[in-house]
Amino acid sequence: MDYEKEKKKLLSAKTPEQYIEFSIKSKLEGPKKSSITTEWLNKSGYSIDDIKYARNRHPFWREKRNKGSYERNSRRLEYHNYYKTDEKIVWDDAKLSKFYDLNQEGNADHELARLFKTSIPAVNHIRRKFRFSTILLELEKKKPNKAAVIKLSAHSESVLKRLIKEKGKK
Repeated sequence: MDYEKEKKKLLSAKTPEQYIEFSIKSKLEGPKKSSITTEWLNKSGYSIDDIKYARNRHPFWREKRNKGSYERNSRRLEYHNYYKTDEKIVWDDAKLSKFYDLNQEGNADHELARLFKTSIPAVNHIRRKFRFSTILLELEKKKPNKAAVIKLSAHSESVLKRLIKEKGKK
């Protein structure tokens, strides 16, 4: 393999997308490509963020990144399943109020699941209800405050979606 020929090809890329394409087809090892990438960035005026953006959208890297994602997600959900009882969790106003506050602080889904002894899908369910409630209040030209969001969250997701759809048509 001719290092100079491969390097010249990589440095000839006009866009980050083209650079990613050339890089994938290149026979060079990672460390050598890395130094050439730095040189290309300096020469072209693009940033490393431009490269990352192009890479994340390339089918090759998308497929590679998604390999095993189902298994990783399943392991994560099982690991953070804190719902270990047969009793149904009742999301009363007090729990929803506490959840609302902790959610506003930016707590991760697994942290909320642990605190409320539930699962990540249950946490995401409550978050969706809060989001739908907020959207509905905004469509009604009302301020989405904590009390109003919690009150609307008593409805099911499907009811909230239907109400949003109805309000959105007006």
